[in-house]
Amino acid sequence: MHFFPKQIIAFLLLAFVLQQNAKAQILTESMLPIVVIETEDEEDEIPDEPKILGFMGIIDNGPGEMNSIDDPFTDYDGMIGIETRGNSTMLFDKKTYTVETWETEEVDISVPLLGMGSEEDWILHAMVIDKSLLRIPMTFDFARAMGQYAANYRFVELVLNGEYMGLYILTEKIKRDNDRVDIAKMNEFDIVGDEVTGGYILRIDWLWDTDEEDLMVSEYPSMGLDEMHYQYYYPKTENIQPEQQAYIKGFMDDFEDAVFSDDYKNEEGFRYTDYIDEDAFADFIILNELSKNSDGYKLSSYIHKERDSDGGELRAGPIWDFDQTYGMSYVCSCQIPEGWTYLQEQEWCGDLESMPLWWEAMMEDELFVNHLACRWETFREGVLHQDSIFAWIDHHVEWLQPAIDRNFEVWDYFLGENIWIQPEPIPETHAEEVQYMKDWIIERLAWLDENMPGNCEEDVFSNIADENRLPTYKVYPNPASEIAYVYGPNNTEVALFDLTGALLYEGCIDEQYFTSIPLAQLQLSAGQYILHLNKDGESITKSLVIQ
Repeated sequence: MHFFPKQIIAFLLLAFVLQQNAKAQILTESMLPIVVIETEDEEDEIPDEPKILGFMGIIDNGPGEMNSIDDPFTDYDGMIGIETRGNSTMLFDKKTYTVETWETEEVDISVPLLGMGSEEDWILHAMVIDKSLLRIPMTFDFARAMGQYAANYRFVELVLNGEYMGLYILTEKIKRDNDRVDIAKMNEFDIVGDEVTGGYILRIDWLWDTDEEDLMVSEYPSMGLDEMHYQYYYPKTENIQPEQQAYIKGFMDDFEDAVFSDDYKNEEGFRYTDYIDEDAFADFIILNELSKNSDGYKLSSYIHKERDSDGGELRAGPIWDFDQTYGMSYVCSCQIPEGWTYLQEQEWCGDLESMPLWWEAMMEDELFVNHLACRWETFREGVLHQDSIFAWIDHHVEWLQPAIDRNFEVWDYFLGENIWIQPEPIPETHAEEVQYMKDWIIERLAWLDENMPGNCEEDVFSNIADENRLPTYKVYPNPASEIAYVYGPNNTEVALFDLTGALLYEGCIDEQYFTSIPLAQLQLSAGQYILHLNKDGESITKSLVIQ
């Protein structure tokens, strides 16, 4: 966050002094997977780049089983390349790392870590400035429950070169892949016809460390009245062909010509909503506004386009950076539960040179906000119901508590200290951090309920009848290990069967519009299972994979 250098430097200098007193906490056992990394020659400082050689082992004895630091590696045991990642947060001793699984040195190999989709690029996220240790994974889970892709993750505890580093999430890096951003793969020959139409991923982010050839320049300004730039993310700059650059530039020009016109149509007569997935854009707004994400829309933001034969739509997302959210920072007045983040008009909003103006244009479009209102009302009855949000928080605090305690034993200077641009008074304990977040969410939900624009009754994009406006059934995470959540209409009977038809669990979706299946307690073997969902005599069957 380079736009308040004096304040941030002061905070980080304080953090640097305090963290010298942090003591290593010896980890002996955990209900979470344990990630053990040793770097070559036990490097004191893992560099920002390039990646250095390391070896990683993961201890995971299965759901509900204790993992001991002395147990053999059961998930991964092999070579990696590792480097630090981040911006200002790299000055903390608890760092975030990029990890690439290697077959031999600098030769990558795809592996399915902890049951997640097979890939070679992973991130060990420290969640260092979020002292609740919940904001990022919670929002990822909300996105998936809403039907959008978000990076899969697992809570883990990390030991690096013999030193306990605390509670992390091992998470997928944003990439094009069948198990990640599921768009068509492109090569240098995809330059005509349907093949040139996708898939593409563009990133919206800081420009100060980006080369000019990495950028696609918009015909329209950013909110900072500079040229708006989009970064080539997939295909990468070194791989994208001139014909592909011309195609995605022309597509974005057509979209922006429409969204910035008085009638939302371009010269060809196409409305901007003809180019986008309205659900994805509405849900992106909902998650960034619910959390009042100070970096939302303008930093670590992505959009991606499908190949025309796969639908051809532009989709907002996947979401990514959600640590400065839910009231935890003064940046862009995140601590105030009122106001719209997309307007960027409150105090301490910066980086406007990378803030696109089409969010503001969409929020003035009656057709779009009617659809937004429907999405909001739908999710407020389910995954974003206050009871659902708090149930997620309470479950994860209880489940993670031993690891949370260990984390703050080694990083004991975090609690009660202003290590970032945190509003006063500073909570003294983890429980107080969580309660502050809950109190803020209560006020934020009330403000959004009161101020969300649009009229769902006039939504022309989904035409959802009143009696059918509850969300469709969603199961997440899926695959699952410790617990699975089922969202849907209340009073739905939920039954879990194995493939032989044996009944394993029965429950009911209650007035909170979700139920949880305690997989760890059931001690089920990895594999595929069947969910039967029954409401008022009408049944739906869904698959659940346990890993």
